[in-house]
Amino acid sequence: MLQRSLQGSTRAIRRAAQPSAVFAGSRFDARFQSSDSGLAVLNLGICGAGTVGGGVCEIIAKQQSFFRKNLGVDLVVKKVCVRDMSKPRDFLAPNGSPMEYTTNIDDVLNDPDIDCVVELIGGTDKAKDIVFESIKKGKHVVTANKALVAEHLDEIVGLLDTNPKVNFGLEAAVCGGIPIISLMQSSILPDAIQQVTGIMNGTTNFMLSKMEGEGADYAVVLKEAQDLGFAEADPSADVDGYDVRAKVSILAKLAFGTTVELDNVPMTGITRVSSNDFAYAKQMNCTVKLLGVARMVDNRLSVFVSPMMVPLDNAVGTTSGATNIVEIRSESLQSSSFVGQGAGRFPTANSVMSDILAVAQGRGLNAPFQRQTKRYIDNNYTARFYIRLQCKDGLGVIREVGELCEKHGVSIHAINQTPITDFNDIPVGLVTEEAQFNQVDQLCDSLQKCGFCLERPLAMPFLDA
Repeated sequence: MLQRSLQGSTRAIRRAAQPSAVFAGSRFDARFQSSDSGLAVLNLGICGAGTVGGGVCEIIAKQQSFFRKNLGVDLVVKKVCVRDMSKPRDFLAPNGSPMEYTTNIDDVLNDPDIDCVVELIGGTDKAKDIVFESIKKGKHVVTANKALVAEHLDEIVGLLDTNPKVNFGLEAAVCGGIPIISLMQSSILPDAIQQVTGIMNGTTNFMLSKMEGEGADYAVVLKEAQDLGFAEADPSADVDGYDVRAKVSILAKLAFGTTVELDNVPMTGITRVSSNDFAYAKQMNCTVKLLGVARMVDNRLSVFVSPMMVPLDNAVGTTSGATNIVEIRSESLQSSSFVGQGAGRFPTANSVMSDILAVAQGRGLNAPFQRQTKRYIDNNYTARFYIRLQCKDGLGVIREVGELCEKHGVSIHAINQTPITDFNDIPVGLVTEEAQFNQVDQLCDSLQKCGFCLERPLAMPFLDA
């Protein structure tokens, strides 16, 4: 990890004379400088030179001429903070940038010439220090850190309120290369949003797509995803839903103006999704996708993360591989879908760069969350549910299931059972009429206690058109 206490000296990679005249053209009063050619110069301090940080440096290197000639800005990478000074770097360095590497965060935070700090180290410990201290020091901030933003959203908003000249960019925090943040801050801002739904994690969508296409089980596709570099050695952030929970909470704030406490968001991952679920889904002309959902019903806001039964005639249902998609349902635009790469060096770096250019051109936002509304949060959402039980064969199983459904107020729409190949492990698919999440959750608790039930049933809501 990056440590404040590390006192590694900086090492100049490239040096160039720094322009000194003050440029007053920014309406946000950024401490830009103007060069002899009249370009607005933005000095950057980048924290993290891994996959995304390296991509940012390389895009600046490749696009320098375009930025200068067509946009009138010169982006200067002044310092780059890294964990290991000796690690080889696999990206192009921008021409004319000093590019001093350092292991000391304070070298970036305390440099009076740095106008904008780009936080790309991830996590919520050192990254929080970087972001918070940068704002307090009047430096603009660009971050790709969804966990940090989601966990400390109100604190960040408060800091920005007390530092009104600071811009805050978070485009890369949600869905990599899809410009969903800026769209919600601009083009969709006049509309009344009713629901935001999305595949927001490329790793899990890759895995579920493989399960559907090949009939493979979870453990097999997880290993393949890890071998290909899609999944980490510890995949819990992806497969358990934490990554999607942070992202959908940020989108909920943008869409509805209300901060959602992460611990109160119902969350189910994909670890228990099986080939049996895809077999039942196919019979219903559906597929299974891990989705983040934020929706308003009767002025009540529900936010949740779950694998869901998605109709194949829905754009979300046909999005496969590591691709992300966000669907927004609203009063004026009705249904709009935004599809693209959700991760990777250059898709994510491109989103970071869009925020950097917004700062450089005076288009950045001090108030990135422009909707500020207190809404009643009711995560006991209503939906039709698919429930899959793993049962031992025996008399009276269906009768007992029906009695428990009646006890919990859950109406059965259909029961299906694939041909029995193992009398000691039979998958039974149950589809309900509309029910509340808590009713279904309690029903699954009761079914788990039955002698015929081998494990806690898996429940998935339907994504209705």
